[in-house]
Amino acid sequence: MSDAVLPRSPFAGVPTREVVRDVVAVVAFLVALPLPWDAVHRGSDLLWVVLTTVLAILAVAAPYAQRVGILPAGWARVSEPRSRLVGLAPFVLVALLHAVLDVFAVGAGGIGAGLAMGLTATAVAAALPSTRGVLVAAVVLAVTAVANPLTSVVDGALWPDVLGAVLSAVLVLGVLWLTVWSFLHGDDAAGIVLVAIGGAVALELALLGGGAQHSWVESLHANRYGLLLLPVVAALAVPSVVGRVAASQGEAAEVSAARWVRVAVRAFELMMVVAAFVAIVAIVRLAAVGAGVEGVRLGAEPVLRLIVGVLVVVVALLARRALQRDPRSAHATAVGAACVVVVLGLVILVARAGVGTRSHVEELLLALALPAIVLGALLVPPSVRALVASQDTQLDDLAATGSATSYGEGSAGGSPTAAGAPLGEVAPSDQPAATQDTAVHEPVAASPAEAGSRWRGTWAAGTDATQQMAPVEVAQGRAAQGRSATSPSSAVDQPPPQQPHQTQVLPPVADVPGSRWSPEQALDPTTPLADLAQIVQEAPHLRPHVAANPSTYPALLDWLGALGDPAVDAALRTRR
Repeated sequence: MSDAVLPRSPFAGVPTREVVRDVVAVVAFLVALPLPWDAVHRGSDLLWVVLTTVLAILAVAAPYAQRVGILPAGWARVSEPRSRLVGLAPFVLVALLHAVLDVFAVGAGGIGAGLAMGLTATAVAAALPSTRGVLVAAVVLAVTAVANPLTSVVDGALWPDVLGAVLSAVLVLGVLWLTVWSFLHGDDAAGIVLVAIGGAVALELALLGGGAQHSWVESLHANRYGLLLLPVVAALAVPSVVGRVAASQGEAAEVSAARWVRVAVRAFELMMVVAAFVAIVAIVRLAAVGAGVEGVRLGAEPVLRLIVGVLVVVVALLARRALQRDPRSAHATAVGAACVVVVLGLVILVARAGVGTRSHVEELLLALALPAIVLGALLVPPSVRALVASQDTQLDDLAATGSATSYGEGSAGGSPTAAGAPLGEVAPSDQPAATQDTAVHEPVAASPAEAGSRWRGTWAAGTDATQQMAPVEVAQGRAAQGRSATSPSSAVDQPPPQQPHQTQVLPPVADVPGSRWSPEQALDPTTPLADLAQIVQEAPHLRPHVAANPSTYPALLDWLGALGDPAVDAALRTRR
């Protein structure tokens, strides 16, 4: 048989990413069929749902069939994206028709797990490259979530149901704000969290949404709407998120670690939102019991939801603040906090074991999905592991003890650095003053040991983590000198002449736009030592105030004294 008649592989020339996408879409279509489509019917019970599902699967599989020669030769002239969208359109129209019928309370009503899963499969298969679809889907979801309390009032629902609808709308808006809104404004970490949450909810739909007694169905005429449709928004964002992550390959380790830490921070923020929702819903239920509302019974579940919700809010808040302050030292704290949230979330799941699984997506997000996002972001990426494993702990020791440390010599190829030097800069060398005056700035790649100290200054300053780390000052001719280790400069070892009777009046400091440090902070003896090191690096105009601060540690004073700044020298002389 000649090569011309050999059958081609259906996957020839197709990127692996697209093959995985199409397989996931087909599996999601098949899983959606036996799931509830509305409050009464399942997808397999409705003929038009079955037919449009088959047509959508054929549209996804057609390009692969054409590559092996199953389809006629004329099919190759049809644009693949266009034919795919045409094949998916009938399913979308049927799903939108059922959503409109739910708005007007026609028929059985409701948006079931099968409809939500089918729309998610459609979004995955369409693979729209633009973020416009994400914006449109998020806006529609937000509007319908806000309309839910209004329809509850019109239907004459009891006040606990109306409050439940209001809280559900706030929860949906909070999730969209922390994920979609931030992602559309350039935060890749928010996009990663959005896709992760969407995948978690879709998995919950597939495993738990088709229960015989408590199937997952939402409606504009019930007390919650929108959580089941979060996977649709996430699926529309997948192409953009994957594209941005793929484009970031080969970036600096500090930038990659910063992104994954932001993922963990965003997950902790969502934990607080979901946990607050759980706790407030429990309060509403307890209030309804106290008011004697018919049909509401008191049990252990609302009390446990209230306690667990409050505890999770506190734990997530503390972990988030610790990560924002110093991701390297707070890594173990954040991982432990995620494990604690898992345990607390499981308490709610166990309490509901005999109640059912109806529309309690938030409980599974709180107990499993969000902690898993935190653990995955902090334990899996190599850049984060390198950050945690870095051995540069000199500044941490200084901040803890406040004692002076001597100058340490580097390895055979290194240069001496001051243990108390500001973050992201090197200590002054023993070069002559004339050589130091001609110093130039050159970017220097950070070693794994230096990554931890430089990271802290960049993150604490609130700078854009996607930017390169600040260049460090390297004197000209250091390479020619072979970077040999020498003794510290005599200008550092010998203090300036003492002038006990001189009084230094610090000059007024003009506000610097964007600076987060003030003269009061630089002069305050209670300011943490690590903050003083950051101030001299991030706010050079405040160096005289740091030099005059009685709590400034000796190594940092030595570094300031070697700068040759007249204002700093004058402030140092007042300390002698």
